[in-house]
Amino acid sequence: MRPRHFALLAALLGYWMPWLALPAVALQLNAYELSEWVTFMPAVQLGEVPFNRLSFLIPAACLALLFALASAQSRTARRRPALAIWPDSMWGWVLLGCAGLSVAAVFPYYPYLLTAYGDPEFQAQFFVACAVVAGIGLAFITPDWLSSLAPIALAVIGIGYSLWALWALLPVAAELLRAPWPVGWGWPLTLVGLAVVVAAEWRTLFRPQA
Repeated sequence: MRPRHFALLAALLGYWMPWLALPAVALQLNAYELSEWVTFMPAVQLGEVPFNRLSFLIPAACLALLFALASAQSRTARRRPALAIWPDSMWGWVLLGCAGLSVAAVFPYYPYLLTAYGDPEFQAQFFVACAVVAGIGLAFITPDWLSSLAPIALAVIGIGYSLWALWALLPVAAELLRAPWPVGWGWPLTLVGLAVVVAAEWRTLFRPQA
């Protein structure tokens, strides 16, 4: 297992751990819970703030594609048929399973999933999730020249959305609570994990050729 795989697992763990945290367990919200929680904010419902449900789901979408690319890259040291577009090791399947877990979070939950394609509230989320599913399949036929560029771009997007979404939410949440809302440890763990992915892929991209 490569260091970047540890970093991806750390980022995934961070996504599901608290991003906002108060002593009360009910007010310790991870990124997925925030994606739903913000929809009940009057400012979000009125369109007065720049974030919404999808803002907190984009990092999960990026993680899904990063895990899929990692699963595809894990096959490079093995001989395989040219048309084989699936993992060829147990670890590759674990990475692909993490991709599936991540993209499942992006889809609208049941029963809204059944009508999301035509529901203005869930339509954008639904089509983003469908695009991610297609991207997971394409990850296994990604050209070699994209094998490092794509993860860098996805990790940077994930970092950007994670930073921006929570930073924009903090003052709104503090106003709602009428007190500062502490940041949970899941948020920095997600950022660090994605930053390590960027560093590792950057190093691979510019590694001297033998």
